[in-house]
Amino acid sequence: MIRFLLLAMAAALLGGCRRHASAEAPTDQPAVGVTPTPAPAPAAAKGCGLPRGTGSGEGCPREQPSFLPQVEAALDRVVREHPEYFDLRRARGCPNCYLVVQPKAYLRALVGALEDERLCATDEDGEELAVKSTNAWNDQYDVLTGEFFIRRQGGSYRATCYPAWF
Repeated sequence: MIRFLLLAMAAALLGGCRRHASAEAPTDQPAVGVTPTPAPAPAAAKGCGLPRGTGSGEGCPREQPSFLPQVEAALDRVVREHPEYFDLRRARGCPNCYLVVQPKAYLRALVGALEDERLCATDEDGEELAVKSTNAWNDQYDVLTGEFFIRRQGGSYRATCYPAWF
């Protein structure tokens, strides 16, 4: 009999605590039949995360380009993702050196595509695309001809600046 009373009292106390706890603080366990929503993934970092370089952008020698494969991949991506920036019926110099009908948008998209690859890039001088992964140097690429066609491959590389100017 005493054992029965003890069990009954324990059940009453635990039941009261359980009701009190659920009313006061939600538990971390989802309700039965409810699928918990996962937390959103953090946004992917863009660019190389470096501050502005200390170089002047003057007296930059022509060497071997460091980022030509990444620039070419960015060019391909921008053409693929933004065909509205180009007249795909007109090319000059190579089969995929299309006429650029929205040059500012084209350059902005190139910068974004390179930043997606964890490189720092800018077109702020209005003439060339600058790319870096360190402040020790940056490469300069002229990716647009005077007639507004895409300039590609080794013809787009112009110089390497020590230290990086942007």
